[in-house]
Amino acid sequence: MSETETFEYAGHVGLSFGTVYFERLAVEPNGKPWTTFPDPWVTAYRVTGPRIRGTIRIAPKYDERVVTWHTSGPNEIAWEFLPSGFYVGYGRAHHVDCEGDLEVWGSKLAEGVHVYPKRDMDWKFTVRRRETGIGDYAAPKGTRDKTRELIKALVELHQEDAALVHAKAVALAREKRAKRTADLAEEYREVDRMLRELQGRHAELQMRRSLMEDQWSFETAIDEAAPKAERKVAGTWTLGEPRPAFTAPAG
Repeated sequence: MSETETFEYAGHVGLSFGTVYFERLAVEPNGKPWTTFPDPWVTAYRVTGPRIRGTIRIAPKYDERVVTWHTSGPNEIAWEFLPSGFYVGYGRAHHVDCEGDLEVWGSKLAEGVHVYPKRDMDWKFTVRRRETGIGDYAAPKGTRDKTRELIKALVELHQEDAALVHAKAVALAREKRAKRTADLAEEYREVDRMLRELQGRHAELQMRRSLMEDQWSFETAIDEAAPKAERKVAGTWTLGEPRPAFTAPAG
């Protein structure tokens, strides 16, 4: 972030290794440190503490776990109108919602962590550090433990501002509305097709079940399935009876 950007005091927490201060960027930030396009759903915090400095970005995240049911495609089981989770970007990483540039005890961090308040959060998440060149490696134990404690404290502080959390969630919901609507429409079409097939099968099975369970319908069906007796007429015989002897006509 540039020196011209304005931060406002957001709070401080006393952690096991000292006091850490948080300042929030006063204007809408961007999700990536090197881009200028604003992402209004992102909240950026500048962090300072004992041998700790850098920026952490928090973006709302939908808590929609997916499973496969009945078909081979993914189907949502925990759909949300507004996102209830967060992605906390404290380091550099590819293909993530937002990034940070936090340095903890001499380690420049990579990646980030997903936080879902509705679930039982396990704060023992992996912490990795960036190395010179390409790649990242597991952070030392001291860096890892301090980062976990720091991120947990920041998320709790962020959640205390309910109006801010709501505003960011709404901003993301507006951004994702078109895509989410299209995804829902596609899944609806597939489920509707499956429903029609099931309705037809349901009616067929219901009829068969009624036939088998009801004594009257069962016996009636057996009677109706019995072969019909053939009436004897001149010059014919009923199947299963002895063939009549041939008699020559008189004269």
